[in-house]
Amino acid sequence: MPLFVPDTSPPPTLYYASGQAHPLSSLTEETLAHMVADMSIHQSDKEHYITGWMGNSSVVIVNNYQDKRGSSSGFVLTRRDQYRLSVQSITFRIPKFILWLTFRRRPRTMMLITYNTLGKVLSPLVQYRNLLDKPLQQKLEQDWQQLNDYIGMACHQLEHGTPLWRQLADKLTTEDLDLWINSALFAGKRLHQDGDYQGFWSGNVFISRRLSAEPALQLLWRDQDNVLQCGYQYQLITDENSGQLRPSVRIRPDDQETRYLLNPFDAWHLQTAWALLNYAAGILAGISPPLVEMMDRPDSLSHL
Repeated sequence: MPLFVPDTSPPPTLYYASGQAHPLSSLTEETLAHMVADMSIHQSDKEHYITGWMGNSSVVIVNNYQDKRGSSSGFVLTRRDQYRLSVQSITFRIPKFILWLTFRRRPRTMMLITYNTLGKVLSPLVQYRNLLDKPLQQKLEQDWQQLNDYIGMACHQLEHGTPLWRQLADKLTTEDLDLWINSALFAGKRLHQDGDYQGFWSGNVFISRRLSAEPALQLLWRDQDNVLQCGYQYQLITDENSGQLRPSVRIRPDDQETRYLLNPFDAWHLQTAWALLNYAAGILAGISPPLVEMMDRPDSLSHL
């Protein structure tokens, strides 16, 4: 069986794309407000946040954040241990009598685009318009263009009933998950410990399971350069409202053990998670022969 290679064809986009992105230098409050509204899954004007994943970088969609200055909405892209790019519009909180004195009908709204470094050396917030480093400005502009692609793919999923999520959720049945977790391949193999998971390598995919009150399957994989990529955890959890079991997929963005809920609009990850699950399911069900020469490799996950 060949090594796992993800589908590199991009999911369809809607409304937004990198080639149509407004430059950060001329982005308006109105355009940003439309983008935030198109990404709203709660249909509420109340303060809330949604975290998505663009590769292994988190994207926080901020909707109507409130503080003493006023309210803000927008997007915050975090490159782990590198830097953070925040693109938000702020509506200042101004008392009505001051508005009346200044002949204004509504509070002033302005764009606030900031950058700061992360990791061992933290820097203060710097406004994008004040950056003197041209290569850095270009890099942030590229991030913004990629973010437009991400938002466009997410909008397509939301407008069409989240087809990639439904495709993945339909495959996560109680019977199939039980079959994979209790596969005979886990017996008699020298399993590697990864937190509360135990598993083995098959080709470039680490297939592991968690045996507990909430059993789960975890799949990690390495690319052709031997770099560990985002992994996924598949399980069934009890719905708080209905009491019924429902599918849940979490993303593991790096080699740390922390996992985060995968949203139904994270198109790239849903596409990869689906392909990865199909790859592993064939091995665990005995349909596809595993790559034995790599299953018993001596190195553990922490060494990759």
